Amino acid sequence: MKRSRIPPLGLSLIVAIVYFAAAEVGLSLASLHSNVTPVWPPTGIAIASLLIFGRRVWPGIFLGALAANLPTNIPIASAVGIAVGNTLEALLACWLLQRTSRWRNSFESVSDVMLFVVYAAVLAPLVSATIGSLSLCLGNANEWARFLPLWLTWWMGDGFGALIVTPLVLSWTSPRKFNRRDLPEIASLFVLLLIVVLIVFGGWFPGPVKTYPLAYLSLPCLLWAAVKFDQRIVTSAIVLMAGIAVWGARQGYGPFVQPNPNVSLLLLISFVGTSALMTLVISAVTKERSKAEADKSILGSELELNQRRIEDIVAHVPGVVWEAWGEPNAADQRVDFVSAHVERMLGYSKEELMSPDFWRSIIHPDDRERAAAEAAAIFASRQGGTSRFRFLRKDGREIWVEAQSIVVCDENGPIGMRGVTIDITPAVKAEIERAELLQRESEARQQAEEASRLKEEFLATVSHELRTPLNAIVGWSRLLRSGQLDREGTSHALEVIERNAAAQKQIIEDLLDVSRIVAGKLRINTQPVDVLLAMHAAIDAVRPAAEAKQTNIRTHFEAPDLIVKADFERLQQVLWNLLANAVKFTPAGGMVDVYLEQHDSLAEIRIEDSGPGIPAEFLPRIFERFSQADGSSTRQHGGLGLGLAIVRHLVELHGGTVSANNRDSGGAVLIVRLPALAEATDLHGSLRLGAHTH
Repeated sequence: MKRSRIPPLGLSLIVAIVYFAAAEVGLSLASLHSNVTPVWPPTGIAIASLLIFGRRVWPGIFLGALAANLPTNIPIASAVGIAVGNTLEALLACWLLQRTSRWRNSFESVSDVMLFVVYAAVLAPLVSATIGSLSLCLGNANEWARFLPLWLTWWMGDGFGALIVTPLVLSWTSPRKFNRRDLPEIASLFVLLLIVVLIVFGGWFPGPVKTYPLAYLSLPCLLWAAVKFDQRIVTSAIVLMAGIAVWGARQGYGPFVQPNPNVSLLLLISFVGTSALMTLVISAVTKERSKAEADKSILGSELELNQRRIEDIVAHVPGVVWEAWGEPNAADQRVDFVSAHVERMLGYSKEELMSPDFWRSIIHPDDRERAAAEAAAIFASRQGGTSRFRFLRKDGREIWVEAQSIVVCDENGPIGMRGVTIDITPAVKAEIERAELLQRESEARQQAEEASRLKEEFLATVSHELRTPLNAIVGWSRLLRSGQLDREGTSHALEVIERNAAAQKQIIEDLLDVSRIVAGKLRINTQPVDVLLAMHAAIDAVRPAAEAKQTNIRTHFEAPDLIVKADFERLQQVLWNLLANAVKFTPAGGMVDVYLEQHDSLAEIRIEDSGPGIPAEFLPRIFERFSQADGSSTRQHGGLGLGLAIVRHLVELHGGTVSANNRDSGGAVLIVRLPALAEATDLHGSLRLGAHTH
């Protein structure tokens, strides 16, 4: 029957009946006074009822106590006072226990047992003993001279009644079932206990003396119950022993029999109560230990599971998991753990990496000082961090790693570090490649922008260079057609038209040459060529321009017999371009020096001028197409910036080199070096003869 379905009045009546029955048993053992007994089980029943059913059943306790005391030879007021004291005793015990958060309504921990002893078996009976004794004395049902023995008997009876009976009632409310495998042992325990108790307390001891001090013989059975079984068996064993012992004492049996029956029961109940306390404590200790062992087993299993889980995680982490204690730069730093991945990542064993200061010895020399400083900074920060550096594998290869770590601290500060070191070589290589790609893309963009700028400048220059001679030709042609020029003017007009037509022709030829160079279609027909003849031809071609500026061309031919294998027209074009540039940039009245020398197997043609020289920032680009030191539309000297680019390409086609620099005294120097033929003397005569014949 579930107690929640019984109405409060019904529960109170049941409690009253049970309380009254237990009171009758207790009062039947009274000897000091008809209403005072050393054995008082109702206290235990009352406290258990309140703990199980709640405070709503207190009327049942009051009615049971009143019904038990009214039939005795005491005034009604005294009976009411005793009933009030017994009720308050139970209510106080219940209130004290339930206000304590540690009380769990059971006796399976030492703290629960001790709380119950203090509150329910010591403090609460003070109320009942005091009110009850005062009620008897005030109602003239007892002499004041006997107040102290009366109060002590009352207090001990109630206290031990609570200690013996309440645990029995509370433990049997547990819904747990017995293990069938324990039933034979339980039966053996109770049979043995019954025999021992009957021998010690029940008069079964052989011989005429039945009061030998053998009470200790019952303790092993109680310890057996406390160690092996739950509270139900323990409390049942205690009550069984108490019942037989009290019955035997009434019969004059047992080690506690005294001439005064009240003293006998007080001694007996003290032994039983003490045994009950000892047994309950041992049982609680056993249960706590069993629970602790069960918790320990569970924790051990969970720890083992977590350890396996962590080991699995660590084993599959794509990096070296590690743990180290002490400062990173200290000689006594201790590496306690390294995952097995170190063998795959670095080629070293776990034992090698755990040796003192080994990890620093395999850092790349260029990164060692920085990595050590970063580790020390992370350790000092107490917060952890990340460091990138290079390790040297056992096979000598270097790899990039990233060490991510946390700092372990105690109350005194940082004491160690834990972390994982991951191989990031592919990522670093990708970053480098990405940076190089971005750099190349940036350079390509800059080159494209430069090319676009040069293209625009080139188109503007071409437009200007083509339009300038064309304007002169058109203008002088109109003057010729008008017939306004005399003979000398006509001659000058024709000279101007011819000169500008030649300039325009040269521009078009340069553009065609560049087009052939870009398309790879520029071809040369090589044969032995007298360098001196080509140089004279080029000098003669530029002499009119030089004379017009009063520029003196001086020749220094230290090796006049040099023969090279070349295309004569293209070689002459090279020399003309260089000389024309020198004359163009030499101020009026200046000098142009032309040198022809031989250095080992090379013919060297050097042209120096007394002009302003080549700007240092323009020297690296002087042989590039469309490049000019002054590319503005208001520049002093004309041209498309193609001549030197054509020169370089033609010289390289002949297997030579061309370079440019500045003289210390001012002016530009352009040098062409071509391979010279070995049999220069014989070839020179035939070539010179062929040239004169021609």
